Amino acid sequence: MRITRIETTAVRTPLREPLKWTGGIRTSASGLLVQIHTDEGIIGLGEAPGPTLPTIQTIIDREFSQFLIGQDPLRIEWLTQRLEEYARNWAAIANYAMAGVEIALWDLKGKALGVPVAELLGGRTREAAPVIGYLFIDEPEANAQKAADFVALGHNELKIKVGRNLSQDYDTLAAIRDRVGYDVKIRIDANMNWSVPTAIKWIKALEPFDLQFTEQPVADFDIAGMATVRRAVSSPIAADEGCTSIRSALELIKAEACDVFVVYPSEAGGLSRAARIAELAANAGKWCSIGSWAELGVATTANVHLASASPHFTFANDTHYPLQLRDVLTSPVEIKDGKIALQHSPGLGVSLDSNAVAELAALELRESPFYDDIEGEAPSVGQIL
Repeated sequence: MRITRIETTAVRTPLREPLKWTGGIRTSASGLLVQIHTDEGIIGLGEAPGPTLPTIQTIIDREFSQFLIGQDPLRIEWLTQRLEEYARNWAAIANYAMAGVEIALWDLKGKALGVPVAELLGGRTREAAPVIGYLFIDEPEANAQKAADFVALGHNELKIKVGRNLSQDYDTLAAIRDRVGYDVKIRIDANMNWSVPTAIKWIKALEPFDLQFTEQPVADFDIAGMATVRRAVSSPIAADEGCTSIRSALELIKAEACDVFVVYPSEAGGLSRAARIAELAANAGKWCSIGSWAELGVATTANVHLASASPHFTFANDTHYPLQLRDVLTSPVEIKDGKIALQHSPGLGVSLDSNAVAELAALELRESPFYDDIEGEAPSVGQIL
């Protein structure tokens, strides 16, 4: 079997409402669909979510295709290592493209061998992957109602964006706890918005609400600062933006900077590299969850295969999927009792709706998840005092 063609399509879907976080307001979710065609008629399907789809698409179409066309698609590790070595000097953005390609290769191999991707990644450790109820910055009572709605649907772990206004964050967590009680786990995410002293002050103020953990309280490059925050507070600290690769995970471990890794297959360069980060974390006594770039159905399903195949993603995983109005799949991803069941069909077990792909590819929506107002003042990382 040989690769004959690689097809990429950028799509956008509207969100149910604008999502406010420390870095801006997001109004859409977007992803780059990747289809790898072969001379035997088997097509592998992947998705590359990320921060700048035109660049990611160009990398696959103009840079990576030369290493893929004519090659045996079943040699996944060999092919991805070639891409990794080629893009070493610009890996931070190349990894998003490599992830989309790698997911498509796993899907293709699963279809060729007649097994689900999870079996290729090591075999099932669970039949369903738990996912969070995702809350963004909003008025306290509005978020309390959304939290209650998620709990009613079976979610027992919630994640809420914080970091703009301490009083509002305090009132929001108080309202949520009043509504759902303390049996539900709540993690908070500041998205690098705090300085070290601010992070310590903010986390200590919110710790009475029994925080599961706090994600990326300080800038991604400030590993020493993260370690300082971790030593100063009693609740766990998670690395998110600071944990993008095996190398960054090693640096975090050496600095004893966090308790949790939030792992993104899209940032790590694919499912296999994300699994290696989780294995490394487990050996260092850390915990893991899968992060979300607002994946559509293809990458959401790929994340479920990873979480099902690895015993190291012990927390519920992030997903924006319930917040999106439309998807590209013939059958939408189903979230039941706060979990997404593993597909047992060969490959990822999903297929594209060609009409939906065409419609979402033609939508004119603002893609950027950054800035409230494109003309307004830019937020600063780690500057709130």
